[in-house]
Amino acid sequence: MKYRNLNLNFTMDDVNFTVLSISNEQMLEPIPRHSHSRNSYELHYISYGYGTLIADDEKYKITPGTFFMTGPQVLHEQISDPDDPMREYGVYLKVRLPRKGTGSRLLRSFLQQSFYFGTVGIELYDLMKKLIGELEQESDGQQLMLSALLQELIVLISRSYENPAADSSSDNTAGIYLPDDQTYLIIEEAFLYNYRDITLDGLAKLLNLSHRQTERLLRQHYNKTFLQKKKEARMSAACILLQDSQKSVASIAYELGYSSPEHFTHAFKNYYHVSPSMYGK
Repeated sequence: MKYRNLNLNFTMDDVNFTVLSISNEQMLEPIPRHSHSRNSYELHYISYGYGTLIADDEKYKITPGTFFMTGPQVLHEQISDPDDPMREYGVYLKVRLPRKGTGSRLLRSFLQQSFYFGTVGIELYDLMKKLIGELEQESDGQQLMLSALLQELIVLISRSYENPAADSSSDNTAGIYLPDDQTYLIIEEAFLYNYRDITLDGLAKLLNLSHRQTERLLRQHYNKTFLQKKKEARMSAACILLQDSQKSVASIAYELGYSSPEHFTHAFKNYYHVSPSMYGK
């Protein structure tokens, strides 16, 4: 189950957190390579099952009890073991800093960590279960309870980071267009699940923005154009599909939305400097 459009807001040491989604899902399908926008963090806890995480071209073995955090602009993908697929608790959140920054070393450790892979302990599992349980019950005081659990979650994770990030008082948000938090989730899910058919016009309509505003937003927060984001998503999906020996290059090309196998082969070779057939071998 995945609870979207939550917009749960709470503040810690003058830092505003907005949780957009909380989930508990079995990962039956591979999650293609993607990245999160500026000031976006996704927390992943694997309660059981096995798989592989590829983050910034490094491979990590996922086992029950694994926790990992993917922060802003970290390219990552997840592949479940087909014989024992992962079940993941996930929390997707956005952060907004006060103009003067935060004086809390603990929160700086959380905010300045772009990637973490390791374990946190049984306490994290208990917190994740309580979050899902609270969302399922819809009891009185739910917002207060969720806020308390989420703050405890962030403190627990921050304490687990072995190397706290260095202090930084700079604010890099000057001149950056900051849309509504839900916008980031719309963008990332559009490329993640609709990479075959997504168009600039379609994405702009989802965001209720003009083509120009949409392109500017992608450049500012992902450092990529629309076409670069779409190519990244298709190429990542291609790598996963090519691992299936039952699929031909031609069938994969059409599955990805290319007009011909030749067009797909040319695009793949330009991107990875190897042909699809050689990559599949």
